[in-house]
Amino acid sequence: MAFSLSAAVVGAVLGSLVLASALAYLARLPGAARGLRAWAASFVANALHLMVIANDPLTAEPWALFLSEVLQALTAVLLLAGTWRFLGNAGRPVVFVGLFGLSFAWALAAALLEMSFLWATLPHYAFMAVVMVLTAWAFWRRRAEQVDNYTYIAGLFLLWAVHTLGYPFLGRDEILASFGFLTAQGITMAVAVGFIVLVQRRQARELAAAREAAIEAERLAEGQAEHVRAVLDTVADGIVGVDGGGTVTDFSAAAERIFGIPAAAAIGAPAERLLPGERPGGGRGGLIAEIAARLRRGAGPDGEASVQVAARRGDGSLITVDLRVATMFDASGTHYVAVVRDISEALMSDQLDDLLLELDQRAFRGASLDDVAQHASERLAEAGSLQLVWIGTKELNGTVRLRGAAGSKAPEVSFDAAAIRWDQPMTEICPAAQAVRSGVAQQLVIAELKGEPGPCVRAAMKIGLEAIHAVPLHAQGEVVGVVVLAGTAQHLARPDTARIERAGARLGSAFQIVRDQERLRLQGTAMAAAANAIFITDVDGRILWVNEAFTRLSGYEPQDVIGQTPAVLKSGIQSKDAYRTLWETVTQGRVWRGEMVERRKDATLYTVDQTIAPITDEKGAVTHFVAVHEDVTERKRAEERIRYLANYDTLTRLPNRVLFRDRLHQAVGHARRVHKALAVMFVDLDRFSRINDTLGHAAGDKLLGLMAERIQAVAEDADTVARIGGDEFAIIQADLQNAEAAAVLAKKVVDAVGATVEMDGHAIHLGANVGIAIYPQDGDDPDHLIKNADMAMYRAIRSETASYYFFSSEMNAEAQVRLGIEGDLRRAVERKELQLYYQPQISVATGAIIGVEALLRWLHPEQGMISPARFIPIAEDSGLILPIGDWVLSEALRQSRAWQDAGLPTITMAVNISAVQFRQEGLVARVTELLSAHAVDPTTVELELTESMLMQDARVAIELLTDLSDLGIQLAIDDFGTGYSSLSYLKQFPVDKLKVDQSFVRHLTTDKNDAVIARATINLGHSLGLEVVAEGVEDVETFAYLKAEGCDVAQGYYFGKPMPADQVGALLAAQRESAGAPVLPVAAHG
Repeated sequence: MAFSLSAAVVGAVLGSLVLASALAYLARLPGAARGLRAWAASFVANALHLMVIANDPLTAEPWALFLSEVLQALTAVLLLAGTWRFLGNAGRPVVFVGLFGLSFAWALAAALLEMSFLWATLPHYAFMAVVMVLTAWAFWRRRAEQVDNYTYIAGLFLLWAVHTLGYPFLGRDEILASFGFLTAQGITMAVAVGFIVLVQRRQARELAAAREAAIEAERLAEGQAEHVRAVLDTVADGIVGVDGGGTVTDFSAAAERIFGIPAAAAIGAPAERLLPGERPGGGRGGLIAEIAARLRRGAGPDGEASVQVAARRGDGSLITVDLRVATMFDASGTHYVAVVRDISEALMSDQLDDLLLELDQRAFRGASLDDVAQHASERLAEAGSLQLVWIGTKELNGTVRLRGAAGSKAPEVSFDAAAIRWDQPMTEICPAAQAVRSGVAQQLVIAELKGEPGPCVRAAMKIGLEAIHAVPLHAQGEVVGVVVLAGTAQHLARPDTARIERAGARLGSAFQIVRDQERLRLQGTAMAAAANAIFITDVDGRILWVNEAFTRLSGYEPQDVIGQTPAVLKSGIQSKDAYRTLWETVTQGRVWRGEMVERRKDATLYTVDQTIAPITDEKGAVTHFVAVHEDVTERKRAEERIRYLANYDTLTRLPNRVLFRDRLHQAVGHARRVHKALAVMFVDLDRFSRINDTLGHAAGDKLLGLMAERIQAVAEDADTVARIGGDEFAIIQADLQNAEAAAVLAKKVVDAVGATVEMDGHAIHLGANVGIAIYPQDGDDPDHLIKNADMAMYRAIRSETASYYFFSSEMNAEAQVRLGIEGDLRRAVERKELQLYYQPQISVATGAIIGVEALLRWLHPEQGMISPARFIPIAEDSGLILPIGDWVLSEALRQSRAWQDAGLPTITMAVNISAVQFRQEGLVARVTELLSAHAVDPTTVELELTESMLMQDARVAIELLTDLSDLGIQLAIDDFGTGYSSLSYLKQFPVDKLKVDQSFVRHLTTDKNDAVIARATINLGHSLGLEVVAEGVEDVETFAYLKAEGCDVAQGYYFGKPMPADQVGALLAAQRESAGAPVLPVAAHG
């Protein structure tokens, strides 16, 4: 059969269209690979190309040839574009359009210029060959993916490229041209079939992957479902599934907690068990279905997306829940998912919040605690539907005070809340008292009562209550009261009761606020009426409020100073640094105390003891300041006068012995630091006593003043000149260059004193004896220097030739005597040679013996009675004072107990405590031990301590005195006025008595300065609330003066010398027989 080219062309067209249809079908399948549509379009273009040249592909007209070549180029470009997308490359359309445009342009030019077949087709087919090579290269790159046989496709395209490049040359011969045409179409069909196989294989592989993905997705879905279930089980909201028939199908762990029902019991049960609103037969799904329909229509109550309904717990109690319902539909029908949230506690909290707000408002309006408690009782009874609620407050006397009661049973209840005691061990069962005592809620079911019922239980039983729940009310970590809930056992088993229990702290705080308001009102009244001036400022110091005492003290009316700062009181006496320190202290939240001199409205000055306290808010920030001014103007004047009298000699205006010792301490400290010497001189006026005896005390005083002036004049370079006794003076000469300088000054003093004095027509001649001690060789501390200068002075007095003497080695002989006394004293303790004598203390008002002072005596076996003034200093220096002092205290307490056991009147036993004892650790414990050992009432014991002893470390002394005072012991300051300036601390010492030193008492009837000191001391003691005791009362005039000045207690030889215990016992027995009348007649002790 002859070969027909036209028939071959028709067959090729049909084949191309079939292949194009197959590729287009595959492209429409789900998950089809990219590029198939481009391939299908390529084969359509190839079919069109074949139809154009179907008549005569070799002799076609130029324009037919043009159309044929354009379609053939489009075929190649679409093949390349499809391949590019199929292989997943990111090709840009503009590139392929550009390639096609180049081929189109050449074909158009060839047609217009009517080029020969060779020139018209050669560039065109060369372009196509390049496209085929590119396509082959694209598949060749992916040849590693052997499963898709990309190498086979790449070979076909490469063969097609070679054939295409040679076709223009074959076209000159009809036989070769026909063969070439058939070859090209064969290659085209092979490529198309390869594409179809390639696509099918890929789609099969992708389907398999999709199946694996679906299986994996199913596994993930199952895991996610389990995860969702776990999440739902942890959330607070319960999830309840209900089918269309109203049966529970799902029940989360949160639902179990809310309803108190296990999931196994809930699933399969009708929803009406959970929601009392469910109505059997009320339609499929019941109430849940109705709620779901309403929520879908947006018709929830008040437009909300949820509804509040009552729910029943497993124990039968009702709670309020917030219900949200979602409707779902599937093949099995309608289902509902209900999200349930328990809002009972929130509702109760809202009610409690409202109640607390009301209580706060009532408190700030000034309502009483009873009114507030009554209102709270009514609201709690109403909210909990309780038969009885009563509220009581914890009182300091150990009782519970009833403040309010409410409930249906309240009118029937009758009991005395004061009988409920929280401060005693519980012998009866009373939940209210137990709650207050323990701070923990107490619950009692009366039917289960075991034991004796207390007051509140008996009252509950009387009116038929079944159970009691007592909730302690807390505020600031303390129990302040109790709220008692009473009713049926079922009522008290509800969660509402637990919520009220948890609200106990909040209720307690509310009641505490009411109490604080009452206290503030009382404090405000007290502050307004206080004797001290009080004012309040804001944080910037502007005055907001003043009391009446402020107006009386400062002269300023409230309207004069409110809005001003305290600077209106500024006197200008204090420095700017003092005010700066004050302000820095209070703004840092600390209290400032100190003295200030202020200016009144009339410009007069006054002194105040001022305390400024910051007021802070709950965050600790300062918001206000409170200032308290105590007017101490008169007291300061008295203190200054007493201080002067205590430190200066009023006759000569020179420092006295007290100030001299203080100055000497300072001088020795300075000399020690700068490594220099100093001299201490004691000056005795010779023959002065004869002047007193012959010319009188007035002349003697005048002469002493003149001698003081002379000594001051010649010792003007010395640091201190002091009068230390009647006719004795002392000099401190610092920065001493050598001993000769001290001798020169001593000679000047002797000459100045020795100069004749003309007085009242008499020529008076005095002499001076001077003793000199040099630091450091004659003593490295003030005590040794004073002792050695005194010894040197007496050496000068005994001398008939020298008027001044330096301390010498011979004077150490007396030190040997001192050592002998120390040794004998050690043995005296062991041999019990020490004795206690007792000097009576007399009530100035009644004359009765009200106490005795225990005084130590030493009966030496060879030297006889040795004065305490001689051996006590030795005992203190040697350390023997500790065992001696302990023996004295123990023996005094033993004797006090013995007098009490003998039935004698109870009196105060006063015992002196030495400085060494006071500084010794364990003093308080030892005193406590001895009081217990001798069974002595602490209030009958008085410990006497010297002023100088307390001032060595005033702060430590305050703590120790406070501990002793807490034992009940009386405390007295002995030798008051002879120590250091302690008046500023006196008001801080917790003492009971001041003892006026005998040096001020003995001569007060003859020395007006002593009288002034005694009077000032008595007044000062009384102004501080202290009892004043005068020592050294030796005559009736002194006693009469003290009595007139209001002194409380007197002691001295006028009433009796220190005496043994048996004599005191006899006096006390006589006083007992005389019914307390005085037993020490004045005449007998004059």
